[in-house]
Formats: sequence, C-alpha cells, structure tokens
Amino acid sequence: MLQQSIEKKRAELMLKAKHYGFGAKETLTCSIELDELIIAYQENRLPGLRH
Repeated sequence: MLQQSIEKKRAELMLKAKHYGFGAKETLTCSIELDELIIAYQENRLPGLRH
C-alpha cells in the first residue's frame, strides 16, 4: 500500500515538475510529500533506523 502511494506521488511529482518547473511551490510541496512517504516506508521496513 505504501509502495503504491510512493509510486503515485512520484508520478505526480514528475507531472508537476514538467508543468510548473522544478523550483515551483507546487512541485516542492509534492516533493516534500514524497519524502515523507519514503521516510514512512523506510521506518516500516527498518525499525529503529531513525532512533
């Protein structure tokens, strides 16, 4: 489930970057959301990683 969310958000990020550019607020917000999903995935896969 989390992997699917990551892939969906990654595709959304690429579309926003194409449309708005890499430095646009919309793109950066989406990038932060993707980062958060990836961190959550890593924490689920590797408990204790951030402790």
